[in-house]
Amino acid sequence: MRAWVLPIFAMVAACGARTGLGVPLREDASVPDAHHPLDGGVDAPIDAEPDVLPSPLCASVDASKPAVICAATVRVGAITIGGSSSCFVDLLVHEGDQGTVSYACDGSSEFAAGDFPKGTFPGGVSGTNVDLCSGTTFVWSDGCTWASAQRIAGDVASGTLTFTYDEQPISGDGCDPPCTASGPVIVQ
Repeated sequence: MRAWVLPIFAMVAACGARTGLGVPLREDASVPDAHHPLDGGVDAPIDAEPDVLPSPLCASVDASKPAVICAATVRVGAITIGGSSSCFVDLLVHEGDQGTVSYACDGSSEFAAGDFPKGTFPGGVSGTNVDLCSGTTFVWSDGCTWASAQRIAGDVASGTLTFTYDEQPISGDGCDPPCTASGPVIVQ
């Protein structure tokens, strides 16, 4: 998202307002966080609901893990952030990260997943075409509620998958412009 004032952007980045997907902003309930009104607040118990929710931009695939799984080691290439230099996106993958894309290769299930050091991308498969997506819904400093989606998709057999990050406001007025990111994920 675009921080419309550099000091606010620096403050947001410094206090971890955009943490890993599905991770509460703080481990300790005594640390205040003014960036996310959905959070339980300063006096909330430690087990309060986190400030991020699953994204409506990622479809849920209800597929059980099959007995036969194919796996490919992948490496993330250079990721380009779209928009101005004030764009800030909270990515699960970064250039050089290695991970594993696993999928049902016998047609018995739609199961697929991408496992990386900072998180998992659940998803589905059709043949060798995977569509993996991890995302959140969160309140940003512009007062809008946003949904994000980080997607890894493509044909594993082709040797290159594509990573994309998209976000869009789902409620609020005067929202910041959305940011994007994309890059290759190379099958090794």
